[in-house]
Amino acid sequence: MKKMISVLVGILLLSCLPLYLHVAHKNTEPSPGEGQKLDVHKLESIVNLASSGDRPGANDVKAPSFTLKSLDGSYYTIGGKREKPVVIHFWASWCEACSVEVVQLRKLYAQYKNQVDFLGINVSTEEKPENIEKFVKQNNLTYPILLDEHKHAADLYELHALPTVFLIDKNGFVVDTFHMVDPLELNEKIGRLAGP
Repeated sequence: MKKMISVLVGILLLSCLPLYLHVAHKNTEPSPGEGQKLDVHKLESIVNLASSGDRPGANDVKAPSFTLKSLDGSYYTIGGKREKPVVIHFWASWCEACSVEVVQLRKLYAQYKNQVDFLGINVSTEEKPENIEKFVKQNNLTYPILLDEHKHAADLYELHALPTVFLIDKNGFVVDTFHMVDPLELNEKIGRLAGP
């Protein structure tokens, strides 16, 4: 009986761990000059427009601004106008679906890197640096990999699942977001982002 209670207590404690880590590492105040959280209600209309093939209009959703350090030590800022649109891929090394999706993203990066910037964002506070580097090396990723060590960018983007991709136009507006789509649809979406 004592063994059964110990097992149940252990399961209960483990199930509470993700919530504790989320609360313990949550950064509620953005750094100076950084944006506000995504407007989730407006984002739903953007997703509906994107799936119908239309472009956003009056209800544009501004991409939240943030700055993160990359694996090579450089800093990258997202938000505001850019020379090229950007694909942001939120992932973690332990996420099997991320491993599947990143294969197609790598191919699309090779195809569109002159027209679209690609950024991978690792969002797990529990990740060991060697696991991140192993994931990048195994998947032969050559686009910048940013480290969201305190899940600040994940919070700004109201992230609820991995992998998640955001497509942001040159003016700094979110034009689409999705979790795992088939390769043909992903190719179509990024081709549309790249423009003519």
